Amino acid sequence: MKYLLNEMSKPERSVFEIELSLDDELLAIFENYKMIWINYPQSNLPATTVSFSQIKDKYKKAETHTNTASLLFKRKTVFALVFLLVIGLGFYFTTNTNQAYSNHKIARVGERLTVFLPDSSTVILNSGSDVKYSSDFGKKREIWLVGEAFFKVKHNENVPFIVHTEAFDIKVLGTEFNVNGNFNDKTVSLEKGKVNVLLKESNDEINLLPSEELVWNSKSKTVTKRNFDLGKISAWKDNILLLDDIRLQDALLSINQFYGVNFIIKDAAIANQHIKGAFKNLTIDEFITSLEFISDVTITKTIQNNIEITKYHEN
Repeated sequence: MKYLLNEMSKPERSVFEIELSLDDELLAIFENYKMIWINYPQSNLPATTVSFSQIKDKYKKAETHTNTASLLFKRKTVFALVFLLVIGLGFYFTTNTNQAYSNHKIARVGERLTVFLPDSSTVILNSGSDVKYSSDFGKKREIWLVGEAFFKVKHNENVPFIVHTEAFDIKVLGTEFNVNGNFNDKTVSLEKGKVNVLLKESNDEINLLPSEELVWNSKSKTVTKRNFDLGKISAWKDNILLLDDIRLQDALLSINQFYGVNFIIKDAAIANQHIKGAFKNLTIDEFITSLEFISDVTITKTIQNNIEITKYHEN
């Protein structure tokens, strides 16, 4: 880095240039780094920096007059400089990346967090989810999502709104939709408008219309497009835990995500019994009390921070 910024002393530059003239592999590495440095948007390096081929020609005759001990010393010096340059470049690029995506919103476990974006769009994050977006969001509407979120996107024909997830890139102009990347089934569920979904696994593009849902199973690598119940998919954003006549074992995925806890069941009979209900604005303790009553179970918190569901009455 110091060489590229012309911050080396003359003796340091001479040692460095000699080594470059003697080691083709090292020369190739530095040519690559120089190219990266010159083309990086915020680089201050002038494009007229001396080329490494000129350096090699300059020191071509020096090779026959340099003894072995001196070369070893110089080699160690150069590799130390290489190491510092690599570390410096890594820090430089990491710092600028962090600055580019300086807006980072996180929903704590058990929390639903509403995020108001600079373009007047709204994102509601489910428990444990987070989004990142750039400081110039108004010019380029891109957002990175981990977890589950509901989007209300302000219409703008000139600047598409793009949501990046592990499995999808979702492109819209203005719409309302839900994205869930928490489970094996990764889903995009459209309520209003129109979205274009790019599957990263296959590069296939699929368009969704209102009430259509795209499901990508990360294990089986299968894609399903289907209709869905609008009220069921996004009930969580209104702080409602909706369990619609499903096995209690299957319900644990939604329960654990909603409350940011870890319910476990050790009894197969309990795991297979069905549960149905809408639990609105309940704390974890209130939910436990309700679940004990409607499912005829007892629930205890363990020292490992698990919440165990066991049978309350023997039949």
